[in-house]
Amino acid sequence: MTTEVIKIEGMMCGHCQANVEKTIVAIEGVSEVKVDLEAKQATVTFDPDTASLDAIKAAVTDVGYTVVA
Repeated sequence: MTTEVIKIEGMMCGHCQANVEKTIVAIEGVSEVKVDLEAKQATVTFDPDTASLDAIKAAVTDVGYTVVA
């Protein structure tokens, strides 16, 4: 398992936080997601053989948020 922290812009409320969590956890290979609304980041634990960091970032972007490199 790999754990990465992804900086995310555009989250304003608890609904945004829940939306990002739901989006990321739905990706095959992701085992845990913790979204910190105040810090504007998500800590994601995933299996790199099944999921990729690029796919996770793309999913977040697809639902309307900005991933900060």
